[in-house]
Amino acid sequence: MSATESVRRAIEIRGAAAHNLKNVDLDIPHHKLVVVTGVSGSGKSSLAFDTVCVEGQRRYLESFSTRARSLLGKMGRPEAERIDNLSPAIAVDQKTAVRNPRSTVGTMSELYDHLRLLYARLGERPGTGPDAPPLSRGMFSFNGVGACPACRGLGVEDAIDPELLIADPGRTLREGALRITTDSGYIIYSQVTMDVLDQVCRAHGFDVDIPWRDLTDEQRRVVLYGSDRIRIPFGKHTLESRLKWSGITARPRQEGFYNGIIPVMEQILGRDRNKNILRFARTRSCSVCAGTRLKEEARAVRFAGMGIAAMAALTIEELDGLFGGMEFAPRNSTVGEEIRAAVLRRTGLLRELGLQYLTLDRPGPSLSGGEAQRIRLAAIVGAGLRNVTYVLDEPSIGLHPRDNDRLLAVLR
Repeated sequence: MSATESVRRAIEIRGAAAHNLKNVDLDIPHHKLVVVTGVSGSGKSSLAFDTVCVEGQRRYLESFSTRARSLLGKMGRPEAERIDNLSPAIAVDQKTAVRNPRSTVGTMSELYDHLRLLYARLGERPGTGPDAPPLSRGMFSFNGVGACPACRGLGVEDAIDPELLIADPGRTLREGALRITTDSGYIIYSQVTMDVLDQVCRAHGFDVDIPWRDLTDEQRRVVLYGSDRIRIPFGKHTLESRLKWSGITARPRQEGFYNGIIPVMEQILGRDRNKNILRFARTRSCSVCAGTRLKEEARAVRFAGMGIAAMAALTIEELDGLFGGMEFAPRNSTVGEEIRAAVLRRTGLLRELGLQYLTLDRPGPSLSGGEAQRIRLAAIVGAGLRNVTYVLDEPSIGLHPRDNDRLLAVLR
């Protein structure tokens, strides 16, 4: 083999100087598992991710059209004299945490896509027979038209917990019994001054100068949830104080019934997951869809006696067993067998990677870095790409030693 042929069989790096690297020269062979190892701070990530991976991605993106490159953004060149014989690169690291609350093990692994197809093609709606027209895959997407209208496909709802609003039950409202009381004595989200709130309270037989612990449940409910007993002026500032402002014309405050505090907070929370308000909220399963994320029409469809939410609640091990023994009617055999084969390929990979215990409906943000990385690895391997440089960050992290051989088999 000539020297030229030898070089072409490897990624040739000369003068790599990213971060801690000091003019490093090396060849990385193609079609091999190559481990970059060293003490902390020696430049492992600088070589693997900031040099090899960055340049592989940059060169691949440069093959796109000008418009596509403008949408993807500009990627800088790594610090190196030259890098030759490099293929497109994919990073499979642990640094990118799964923060999207709409991601689940099923969507990340793409197994849920296969379930959507299964229920769209072979599922049965209540009151219809097996010959009913096929459904749409979108109907089973909780990130689209199939989303539960109450939780908008998140599967959870945020509800204000009154207990979290209490700063000191021994204080009165005027003294700051509620955590959302300002130094000036105004209760945020109440939309009224303390004196006006006192008027509302007195209409119900109590006042703002009674310790919170001594109020009855009904009296506390008036403060927190509102009253329609008297009409009161809204606003944080009285007309007298606004008359002293310069540059504006003070107008009488709008009047109406007292709206309470919690309804106002929940109205804001319905528009935006406000961080200040979320401090006083607890997250629970959606009361409408029971955490399944789907609208009623999608939840009602059955295949083999199961709804798609029930199937998504299975572990990968259980799903593998279910599809391994699944039988299809002759008229559905072609479509069914294709879907079954696709599911079993993916569940097989995930089992090889030691993830058989995960359920498909488990939220992405609850996964560890190692779990998320291995799910992404399974999705990439399942895509069937070839001649690609994969750069992995400690792929065995969180894996039991007995599963390392299976991980290596997947990588090979």
